[in-house]
Amino acid sequence: NFRNLLFSVTLLYPGEGRDLIAAIVQDATVKKEIDAMATAEDAQLVVWKIHNCVSARVWPQRTLFPELLDLQRSFFDLRSSSTHKQLRLLHLSDELRTTILRAVNKRWVIAGGLEVVRKHWSKEEVETLPPDRKMLGHAYWTYMHSMSVYLPERPSSHQLAGFRAIFDAIYHIFPCPVCRGHFRLFYHDPVLQQELAAVDTKHAAIMFVWKLHNIVTTDGIRRGDWPHRKLFPQEKHLKFNLSQFSVPSPLSAQDQLRISSPCKGKHSSSTCLSSRDGYEVIADVQARWQIEGGIDQPLEDSAPASCPPPPPSQKILRLDMYVMGKCPWCAKSMEKLADNITCDFGCSYHGKALTARMDFRIHMVGLNNGTYRHPWLKAIHGPSELVGERLELCARQHYPKDYQYLRFFKCMDKDVKKIPMMAPECAEEADMDLNVLVGCANMEGERLVASSYAFSSYMGIGMTPTFVINGGKPIVGLPSNFSEELCYQLATTSVTLQQAREKDVESLYPPQDSTDAIVEESSIWTFVAFLAVFICIAPLFCIIARLRRRRAMAEERRALLRS
Repeated sequence: NFRNLLFSVTLLYPGEGRDLIAAIVQDATVKKEIDAMATAEDAQLVVWKIHNCVSARVWPQRTLFPELLDLQRSFFDLRSSSTHKQLRLLHLSDELRTTILRAVNKRWVIAGGLEVVRKHWSKEEVETLPPDRKMLGHAYWTYMHSMSVYLPERPSSHQLAGFRAIFDAIYHIFPCPVCRGHFRLFYHDPVLQQELAAVDTKHAAIMFVWKLHNIVTTDGIRRGDWPHRKLFPQEKHLKFNLSQFSVPSPLSAQDQLRISSPCKGKHSSSTCLSSRDGYEVIADVQARWQIEGGIDQPLEDSAPASCPPPPPSQKILRLDMYVMGKCPWCAKSMEKLADNITCDFGCSYHGKALTARMDFRIHMVGLNNGTYRHPWLKAIHGPSELVGERLELCARQHYPKDYQYLRFFKCMDKDVKKIPMMAPECAEEADMDLNVLVGCANMEGERLVASSYAFSSYMGIGMTPTFVINGGKPIVGLPSNFSEELCYQLATTSVTLQQAREKDVESLYPPQDSTDAIVEESSIWTFVAFLAVFICIAPLFCIIARLRRRRAMAEERRALLRS
C-alpha cells in the first residue's frame, strides 16, 4: 500500500511536480531502493531521499535536510552525469542511518502520537513542528480534492488505479489511528465500493471525494467532535442532510445519497442528484479546490504602482475589487467608486480625522480551462467580455498613475452591452493611446487576464462585484455604508508601511535602497549609543560562538560520513 501510494503521486500529482516526482521515482537506483523496502525505517529513508532530490532540483540554494550533515547537492542530483555520486540508501553506515532517522522522526513525529491536537498554530510552528492530527487531515483532504479536480477529463487506466490506491492506503497505513479507525467503519460499504469501482471520469472522481468528505464530516458531527461543521456545499436549494451521508447506519442502504448516476427527472431527491445539481456540486468543489490555469503559475495580479510610496509612518488602506468585464452590477459599483479612488484617502472616525495612502487593485473573475502557459480562457458573459477585459487590464498596466485607468473602466461600464465597441471613445475620454491598448491586448492581454483569473480563483472569489478591505472578509456587492466600512477598517486594521515591512505583509511598495525612516532626534542618539557598545562587544561573542559551532559540526560530520 505504501508503494502504491508513492507511485500514485507520479500519476496524479497536479502540475509539473508530477513529472519531477516521476523522474525521481523512475531513476534506476531509486526504483531499486523502493523495491527493497522491508521496514518502516526503509520507507522513511526513501521519502527522505526523494524529498532531498526535489529540494536539490527546485531550490538549489536551500540547505538539504538534516542541516547537521551539510550534505552535498550532487548526492541528490539525479541529472548529474556522475551518477556514481548519488547517495545510495543501501550503502549507508549504521551510524549515518541512525542519525538521519533520528532527524526525520524529530521533524515529523509528534510527541504523544497523532491523537494529540494542538489548539493554536503559529506560522513558524506550521513550518517547523511535526503535524498533529488536524494538520495531517487537512493536508490529506487538500491532496485528495486537488488531485481529483486536476485530473484529465478522461483519466488513463493507470491514473484510475492510482486514484483507487489512495483510499486503500488510508484504510491500511494512514498514520492517525483514530482517523483510520473511523474510516474503516464505512469504507467497505457496498454502495460506496460500487461507486469507487465505477469512477472513470474526472467528474466522477470529484463527486466520490466530495461524498467521502461529507461522510467523514457527518460522522464527526454525530460523534459530537465537530458540532459546528456543515455539509459542503451550503446552497439552500440543495438541502443536504446528515442521513444522506450516514454510513454505516441501519438505513444507509436505503437513505444514502447515490452519485453514480443522476436522477431520471429534472429534480433531485434524497437519494440522487439531478444532472444540474450534480454539475453545481462539481462547480462548487472546483471553485474551492482548483486554481484557474493550474498550480504552476505565479499567483500574482499586480500592476505598476498608481501612487508614490507613502511615508513609513502613514497608514495604507488596501482595497481589492473583483469584477467581470460585462457584469452590470460591477458597472454600477464602478460608477459610484471610480471618482473617489485617489492616492490620498481621508475620513472621520468618531470625530477623529484619519488619512491613508490608498492601495486600490482591480481583478477579473473568469475561467481558464487550459494552463497558465497555454490558456483557454472563458469569460462568463461571452467572447466580447474577454476582449474588453484584455483592454481594461492593459489600461491598468500602461496608465496606472493616479488611477488613470479607472476613467477607462468607468467609461466602458456606461453600457456593458457595447463592450468592447466603446474602446476608441473611452480611450479618448481617458486620454489614452488606443494603439497602445490594442497592441498590449494582442501581445500581453491573454497573459494578463490569465493571471487575474488565477489570482481571483486562488483567493476564492466567484461572485462579482466582491470587495476585500485590508485582506479581510470578502464583501459581495457594494453596500450603502461602504464609505463608513472603509473608514472603520482604516481605523482598526490598517498598518503603516513600516509595520507592513516588519510583519512581512505583502505591500505594493517594496523597501527602498536608501533609508527612509523618520526618527526623532532623541531616538537617534539613543540608538547610536547602543550601537557603539554593541559594535565593541558583539563581534567577540560572534567569533567565539561560530568557532565552537564549526568545530563541533566538523567533528560530528567526520564521524558520521566516514566510510
